[in-house]
Amino acid sequence: MMTAGRPCRRDAERSLVGTVMLLAGLSGASLSLARSGSVFGLDTVLCFAAGVAFAAAHLLLAAARFDGDQVISALVAAAAATGYASVLRLRSDLALRQLSFIWIGAGVMVAAALWQWKGRASGSGMALAVGAAALLLATLVLGQERGGARSWIFIGGMGFQPSEFAKIACVLAGADALSALPACREAPSPSAAPHRAGLGQMWALRPVRMLFLIWSVIVAFTVFQRDVGTAAIIYISCVALVYVASGNRLVVIGSAALGAAGVAMACKFFPHVGVRFAAWSNPWADAAGSSYQVVQAFYALGSGGMLGRGYGSGSPWLIPAAPTDMLFAASAEEIGLAGSLGVIAIYFLLIGHAYACAMRGRSPRQRLAAVGAANILAVQAFVIIGGNLGVLPLTGVTLPFASYGGSSMIASLALAGILLGATARTDAGGDYDSSGGDGP
Repeated sequence: MMTAGRPCRRDAERSLVGTVMLLAGLSGASLSLARSGSVFGLDTVLCFAAGVAFAAAHLLLAAARFDGDQVISALVAAAAATGYASVLRLRSDLALRQLSFIWIGAGVMVAAALWQWKGRASGSGMALAVGAAALLLATLVLGQERGGARSWIFIGGMGFQPSEFAKIACVLAGADALSALPACREAPSPSAAPHRAGLGQMWALRPVRMLFLIWSVIVAFTVFQRDVGTAAIIYISCVALVYVASGNRLVVIGSAALGAAGVAMACKFFPHVGVRFAAWSNPWADAAGSSYQVVQAFYALGSGGMLGRGYGSGSPWLIPAAPTDMLFAASAEEIGLAGSLGVIAIYFLLIGHAYACAMRGRSPRQRLAAVGAANILAVQAFVIIGGNLGVLPLTGVTLPFASYGGSSMIASLALAGILLGATARTDAGGDYDSSGGDGP
């Protein structure tokens, strides 16, 4: 039990985040040495500052006596610090802006974790989803096109993608509505068969009907923006959340068939989607044209070797959109196969640990919120890394926590905060809830 007024030390998190800060500083020192010949140059300071953002987040969580998981934030910090070193290497002119996104995102992560922990997120999902749908509609009317998708809204000189924040709304709306299903609320013994919710049973509940409607609207508006990659991530993640909540396999089968039909239609009606599929299926047919980005990614992956060329010794700028869509492939040239496997391991550990923590949530809603956040991060990481490796078509989405971009960074860290808040072992008042299981 946590004593009132006594701070939560979070020793494990402090040690892990400290290790990440050290690695971030070493990455910066390596980059600084390659570019300026000085170990303690500006690059070292900037990379270390990216790690300090998560040290500040740790102090805020400890001061708030938050007793949730102590590994998630450290893994997120590792992904962000690794990505920042690569962004700094690629575009020094974006370094300060990306650093500000990391600091703002770390603050949003803490706020989302405390908001979720104190139960204030409960019941807000549908309102947020309706607001997200309205913002997506406004983007269709007033937005600007970038990379073939009309998904940006600019206010002054600053732009953002509403579809990134729609992911958060979909997770919270799903957690609110689906937690009312009997399959979620009942806790059968290990020997009992799990309760499964049929399609009719789900449709009979008004919150679930409203959820399916608003999810459909959000996905449709995202597709109309021609941002098919983000629409696919939201769609797959929402289907996975429904399956976790209901245990109904027909949902997965029917949704897979519907999704395949949607992809086929997108290839037919949106030229840039068809071009991406053609480049994926046969990249060497037009290596200097439509497949140039894919082919350059292959060259970067191949030239990195086992240990890489080292920061500052490669040519990652040859890959178009390297700081955003192609960060994994661009960094692979300089960190090699070993470093790339390390990056993949960070995401595997984060997602696996997230699902394990979700199983120990204090309530059905908390568990579903954690699963929904983990779904979004897992699908997005798989899609973008698979696209960089040539396993999947390129989608134009970013690598969570790592790629350059304010909307993506802040939204991803907000999802991490929701996930973190769902892992708390005690209520905000400090009383232990035995139904949530043991802590991580």
